[in-house]
Amino acid sequence: MLRQIINYRRFIILLLAVLLVAVLLFPELQRRPVTFLSRPVVFIISGLQKGLTSTTDGIASLWKGYIDLISVHRENVRLKQDLDRLQSENLQLQEAAQANDRLQQLLDFKKSNTYPMVAAAVIGRDPSNWYRTLMINKGTRDGVSIDMGVITPVGVVGRVIKADSTVSQVLLVTDRNSAVAALIQRTRDEGLVEGTERGLARIKYLSLLADLKAGDLVLTSGLTGNFPKGLPIGTLGRVTKKELDLFQQAEVVPSVDFSKLEEVLVITSLGDRPLLTGRPAPPLTESPQNRK
Repeated sequence: MLRQIINYRRFIILLLAVLLVAVLLFPELQRRPVTFLSRPVVFIISGLQKGLTSTTDGIASLWKGYIDLISVHRENVRLKQDLDRLQSENLQLQEAAQANDRLQQLLDFKKSNTYPMVAAAVIGRDPSNWYRTLMINKGTRDGVSIDMGVITPVGVVGRVIKADSTVSQVLLVTDRNSAVAALIQRTRDEGLVEGTERGLARIKYLSLLADLKAGDLVLTSGLTGNFPKGLPIGTLGRVTKKELDLFQQAEVVPSVDFSKLEEVLVITSLGDRPLLTGRPAPPLTESPQNRK
């Protein structure tokens, strides 16, 4: 107990000594003790205020950045939606422009010919390999009937084999049941273009003396069938000529790309010449075995 009292007295004496030294070293403490002693307190409080203000500003800036980020994200989503919409509209406009160009070609071709024609759109294709056919959106109420020739500005497509009131079925020249009277433009030799089992075309009954060359243009002869003279059918491919055969024949590469066909023209009349019935259309329920 006595030791604690002695230690307490020593602490008081040491504190008084420190204060005395401070008074002697800092004259301002003698004149303005309150002001001098308040400076450390003010310094500490000021530092705390600055730290708090800096922390508050940082939080406010972070929150504002978060709000701005959400706003930018929403704006990006809106801009992406607008971009997708504009891209879709652009594609539609491109499709419309291409369709307009194709229709303009059909119209120009139609105006440049004297025989009447009806424009039609391709709305379906035969998914099987039994027949090479396609469906168009024009029928009997539009003046389309069986055996009418179907063409494009590029060349011959085929002939109508079935016609309802609003739709018709067209047999392509590459079907084995198709036959079109034709001639070779360069040599003027005549033959018959038929389809093949593989969905190609060939010209038959050509004279053995005919000077045929790959690339020769094959045209409609206009003598039989339902096509006027001079329409492109295709070009000659490989020529087959055997000595013991009575005729020679050649492959025909069609002028029309049937896989990309979207619009066609149906020849409804040949003027003074009546439309002639070609080979009979195959029954739609016939199987490949029955066609042999």
